[in-house]
Amino acid sequence: MTAANLPPSSPSGAAGGTPAVPAVSDTVYTPGPQSLYVAESDESLRALGRRMLRRRWLLGGIVATTFAAVAVWTFTRTPRYRSEARLRIESETAAGIADGLAGGAVAPVAGSLLGSFTNDELSTEIAILQSDRISDATIDSLALAVRVLDPAASRARVLAARILDPSIDIDGQLTLQRQADGAYRPEWNAYDGSRPVLPARLAPGSSVRIGGALLTLSPTLHGAGPAKIVVRILPRYQVHKLLDKRLSIARQEGGSRLVEISYEDPDRVLAAQVVSTLIHEYVTYSTGMARTEDTTTVAVLQGQVDSTGRRLAIAEQSLRGFEEQSRLVAPEEQASAQIKRISALSAHVDEISTERNALARMLAIIDQRSKGGSDAAAYRQLATFPSLITNRAIQDLLQSLVDLENKRSQLGVRRTANNDEYRQLTDRITQIEQQLYSVGPQYLESLDQELRTTAQTVAGLTDTLRTMPAEAMQYGRLLRDRTILETTYIALQKQLKQAQLRDVLRQNRVKIVDAPRIANAEDPAYPKKPVMLLVGAVLAIVLALTVGLFVDLWQGPKPAI
Repeated sequence: MTAANLPPSSPSGAAGGTPAVPAVSDTVYTPGPQSLYVAESDESLRALGRRMLRRRWLLGGIVATTFAAVAVWTFTRTPRYRSEARLRIESETAAGIADGLAGGAVAPVAGSLLGSFTNDELSTEIAILQSDRISDATIDSLALAVRVLDPAASRARVLAARILDPSIDIDGQLTLQRQADGAYRPEWNAYDGSRPVLPARLAPGSSVRIGGALLTLSPTLHGAGPAKIVVRILPRYQVHKLLDKRLSIARQEGGSRLVEISYEDPDRVLAAQVVSTLIHEYVTYSTGMARTEDTTTVAVLQGQVDSTGRRLAIAEQSLRGFEEQSRLVAPEEQASAQIKRISALSAHVDEISTERNALARMLAIIDQRSKGGSDAAAYRQLATFPSLITNRAIQDLLQSLVDLENKRSQLGVRRTANNDEYRQLTDRITQIEQQLYSVGPQYLESLDQELRTTAQTVAGLTDTLRTMPAEAMQYGRLLRDRTILETTYIALQKQLKQAQLRDVLRQNRVKIVDAPRIANAEDPAYPKKPVMLLVGAVLAIVLALTVGLFVDLWQGPKPAI
C-alpha cells in the first residue's frame, strides 16, 4: 500500500491502535528546481551527443570535404612571394648641418641630426612614397599593367614588356599557343571591346604592340618554352588597385625613423624589382625636388648677396667720405671735447683780457708818475706786475739796477754828482729803467695779439659747434644705412651658406638600410601551407558541428517511446 492509499490516522488513537508513524522508506523525495535543471541539461547534452553520433557519417564527410577543399586550394593556389626593404629618411639633415656650422656650434648639429625628426615629417615622406606620382612611375617603368598569369613564376623568362604610351588603357587577355615550329599563335580576348592588331604567328624574339604596351617574346623560347602563355593586360585603375593591395609602406614600430616597404607578387623577381624601382623613383623625385629648390634658393640668395654687397660698399664709401670731409667720427665725444675746448679757450680769453686791462692801467699810472718820462724811476713799478715779476729778463734787469745803485752809492761817498764815473752810473741806471719800461708796452701788445687770436679761435669753434648737430644727424643716417646693410649682408651670407650645404648634402637624406632581395622559392609569403592546413582543419570541424546542430534543430529530437 502506498502512502497515498493509507487511511487517515486518528491523532488521539481512538481507533484502538497506536499513532501511525510514517516509515523512512515510505518518504517521497521531491527534487528542487536547480537539480531538475542540471539533470535535464545533462540529459539534453547526452541526447544531443547521441544524435550527433548517429549522423557521424554526415559530419565526417563535411570535415573531410572541407579539409580536402582547403588543402587542394592551398597546394594549387599560385604562391606570392614577398620582397621588402627598409629606408632611413632623415629630416632636413643638410639644413641641420648648415645651421650648426653657420652658428658655430657643434652640439646643436648632432641634436638636429638625431632628434629633429617629427611624426608629421615622416608621415609626409610616407605619403610621398604612397603617392600616385611614385606609383605611376613604377607602373610605367616595370610595365606592371602586363601580368603573366601562366606561367606566373617569372615574367622575364617568357617576355619583356615596355610601356610606350601610358595614356592608352586596354583591358583584355592575350593567350599564346605554342606551335610545332616553336612559334606562338596569339589569341585576344577583349574585356572592353578593344581589337588590337595581332600577327598570325609570333616567333620568339619578335614584338607585338597591344594598346600602349610593347610585348617582346624572350629569345630563349626558341629551344623550349611553355605550351601556353597567358598574359593579362590590365587598365591603369586596376593596376593601381592591385599595387595598393599588395604594396605595404609603413613606419616601423617603436618610434624609429625606419620605413619598411614590402610587395607581394607571384613573380619573385618582379616583386624585388617593384620595391627597388619604387625606392629609386622616390629618391629621384625627392632629390630632384630638393635640387630644384636648393638651386633656386642658392641663385636667388647669391643675387641678393651681390646686390647687398654693392649697396654696402657704396654706403661705406659715403660714410668714409663724409667722415673725411666733416672730420666727424664720434659726434657725441667730439662735441663734448669741442665744448671743453671752447670753455678752456674762453677762460683763457678772460685771463688774457683781465691781465691786459690790469697792465694797461698800470702803464697809465706809471706814465703819470714819471711825469711824461722825466722821472724814469717810476718805471721800476712795472717790475711788480704779477706776470712780469716772474720773467727772467725782468729779474735780470732789476738785478742790474740793484747792482748799479749799490755802486753809485759807494761812489757817491767819494765823489760828487758831477763826477764822470758817477754820471755814467746814473745814465746807465736811467737806460735800464727806460728799457724796463719798454717791456710793458711790448708785453701789452703781445697780450692784445694773443687776445685777438684766441677770440677768433673761440668764435671759429663756436661756429663749428653750431653746425655739428646737422652733421651729426647726417653722420647718424649714413651710419644707420651702413649698419642695416651690413646686418642684411651677414644674414644673407649665412642663408647662402646653408643653402649651399643643403645643395651638397641633400642626397644623404635617404639611406637604404636593407636593400630588396629576391625571395626564396621555398618561402612563399602567401599561402603559408602549415598555417592554411591548420586553419582548414579548424574550419572543417567548426563547419561540421554547425551543420550538425542546424540539422538537429531543423528535424527536432525524436519523441521517446
